[in-house]
Amino acid sequence: MTRPDDPHVPPPRGATAPKLTGLVLAGGASRRMGRDKGALDYGGEPQVRRAWRLLASVCGEAFVSTNAARAAAPPYRDLPLILDPEDYTGPAAGLLAAWARRPDSAWLALAVDMPLVDRALLAVLVEGRDPQAIATCFRHDDGTLEPLCTIWEPSARAPLQAEIEAGRRSPRRFLLSQPVAALRPPDSSKLAGANDPRSWDALSRPSVSRPGTSPDDGPDRDF
Repeated sequence: MTRPDDPHVPPPRGATAPKLTGLVLAGGASRRMGRDKGALDYGGEPQVRRAWRLLASVCGEAFVSTNAARAAAPPYRDLPLILDPEDYTGPAAGLLAAWARRPDSAWLALAVDMPLVDRALLAVLVEGRDPQAIATCFRHDDGTLEPLCTIWEPSARAPLQAEIEAGRRSPRRFLLSQPVAALRPPDSSKLAGANDPRSWDALSRPSVSRPGTSPDDGPDRDF
C-alpha cells in the first residue's frame, strides 16, 4: 500500500489524471507461435499495426514496445517504437521501458496477441479508469485479473520495478497484491489471447464461438 509521503502516491480526487498513452506490448519471442505475432494478418493488416491504430484512436497517441531485432523490419519500422531492454523479462519490461521514456504517463497497454479487443471494450476501460488506483483492469469470468489490456498509472512504476528486481515477473500476480480498479468486461471473450497457431486460427475466424479465457501473462508470454 502507498504512504502519504510516497512520491508515487496517485493524485487525490479532483486532481488532473496523468495523460493516457497507448502501448502495444510486442516484445516477446513468439516461440510457441513459431513466427512474430505482430506480423500475423488480422482483418487485412498486420496485428501490430491494427493494435497500434486502435490504441491511437482511443488515446490520441500510441507506441509499440518491441525488441531491437524487429525495429527495422516490417511492419515495425514505420511505427513509433519503444525498445525493450536486452535482458527482456516479459511484459513488465515493456511497461518499465515506456515509463523510462515518459515517466509521468499512464499507459493503456494491450498485448499484441489479443486481436478481438476493440474500441468499445477499451472505452469501458477508459470510462471506468480510477487514477487513484495502481491500475484499472478487467476481471475475467473466473475471477482472475487481466494485466495485458489494462491502464497502468505512473504510481505502478516503482512497485513494479521492485517486483522485477525481486525476480517476481508476473504482472497478474503483481496486480493481485496492489490497489486496483477491477471492471467486468461486457464481453469477456474479447480478452482471449492467441499463443500458438491453433488458437490464432480459432480467434481469426469470426464465425467461431469463443469462450472467455484469461491469457498467460508470465515472463515467457510469447508475444
